[in-house]
Amino acid sequence: MTFLGLTGPALARARIFMIVVPAFLLFGYNQSNIGGVLDYPSFIKYFPPIDTVNTEGSAMSQNATVQGTVVAIYTLGCLIGALGVTQLGNRIGRRKSLIVVSIVATIGHLIQATSYSIGQLVVGRILSGIGNGGVNAVVPVWQSECTKTRSRGKNVVIIGIFIASGIAVAGWVNFGLSHISHNEVAWRLPLCLPIVFTLMIISSTMSFPESPRWLLSKGRDEEARIAMIALAGADQANQEAITMEMQTISRALQEASSSERGFADLFKNKRQRLFYRFCLAIGVNFGAQMTGANAISYYGTTIFRSSLGLPAERASLLNAGVLTWKIFAAILAYLTVDRFGRKPLFIISSLGMSVSMACLAVSVWVLQNHDTYAASVAATFFLFFYMTFFPLGFLGANFLYSTEIAPQDLRMHLSAIGTATHWLFNFVIAEITPIAFVTIKYRYYIVYAVIAASVAILIFFFFPETKSLSLEEMNNLFQEPEHWWQVTNYSNALRKCGGLDLETSEKLEAVRHIEEAEIRGVDE
Repeated sequence: MTFLGLTGPALARARIFMIVVPAFLLFGYNQSNIGGVLDYPSFIKYFPPIDTVNTEGSAMSQNATVQGTVVAIYTLGCLIGALGVTQLGNRIGRRKSLIVVSIVATIGHLIQATSYSIGQLVVGRILSGIGNGGVNAVVPVWQSECTKTRSRGKNVVIIGIFIASGIAVAGWVNFGLSHISHNEVAWRLPLCLPIVFTLMIISSTMSFPESPRWLLSKGRDEEARIAMIALAGADQANQEAITMEMQTISRALQEASSSERGFADLFKNKRQRLFYRFCLAIGVNFGAQMTGANAISYYGTTIFRSSLGLPAERASLLNAGVLTWKIFAAILAYLTVDRFGRKPLFIISSLGMSVSMACLAVSVWVLQNHDTYAASVAATFFLFFYMTFFPLGFLGANFLYSTEIAPQDLRMHLSAIGTATHWLFNFVIAEITPIAFVTIKYRYYIVYAVIAASVAILIFFFFPETKSLSLEEMNNLFQEPEHWWQVTNYSNALRKCGGLDLETSEKLEAVRHIEEAEIRGVDE
């Protein structure tokens, strides 16, 4: 059986372009589209309580608080959508649940684009957030479950390129429409454009095979076989190999649990170390948010205008440039994630962001106290420098990591936890940034510099590498070590053995031998 007349790599490419691309263009676009219209006269006309351009003093502070809430409320909707889609995704499948949340997002965007009051705008942002959060939780799971181990990293991390592209599209759309900012179309059109992406998802999702792992978890073995043959390529499909893979997946499902599990099981730190995995999913998405990237994505124009004192048009242009540069940095992550692994990219990314934010703080301090052109140039450089490092580790690999470390029956749950964490701290950033710009000013960047350095340290000591391991081998990675803090060393040893079959005890013994040697510091 074929889907769209395609099988194998051609089918995978089609799924990327028809599902993954619009899903994460939608993600990225919504990260920054409203930030570019907040100071348009035509927008302020309908929503004066969020005007921070034509106010001063206490009125400006109050409006900054309201503005932060209106912008950030979208991320709370995303959090609700990410958590709410888990049961839906496990019950009706990845495809049908994706269609449902895309319809919710479409309704939300329509309400936003036709808003005439803050109440209507807030309702639209919450609904669009619920839909988009659901999309963000489902697509990485579906993608990872339909991708081979050797290319799983780049096939999921590629979403970072599309997120960056969506953010850049929003920046350039806002820059172009800023020339007619007195016209309502300047802000209604940007808020309406995401509907193009949701309609693409709704219309094409059922043209692709359901996740074979989900089908096997529901006892639909024949459908799973058909899906696996299509994903492998009808001409090259080895029936015996597919049968063995199905048996491996089924065995892993049986070992995971004989009863249905839910969020509560993630807090049980038993042999599968679910609570440890839960903490890793939270930690990696905390690192993606609380290092400052979305302060730039949401309020980049404000940073260039208020912190650096640039004219409005130049601020909008430079903001679009920074967001476009993000795309090229995301391509670097795509090229390296399966070669060097997830962990090295996380660490390099964190350290680079820390240095960038520290230097940005110094540049803004000099600019605010001495108003020198050189300081303005330096601050602009470090904003671009920051966007070189952020996409390397935290613009896609964070979603990949959350899905990789999860057992099959809880993959939607752990992915949702990671995505919800992403949106929770996204809300924090969107809420506090306008206030921080007014109050602590350049010190705001120091906060992110310290957090990014701390994230690098945590990842080095506590995050196991998942490169080259199948989704089913992840259970061995977390279960075999005697203590949870030995998992990081165990992952290094496991990969040196080239992975393992779940029934090969000799390899398990070899892995333990390598791990013990590394702990003793013996070069074997």
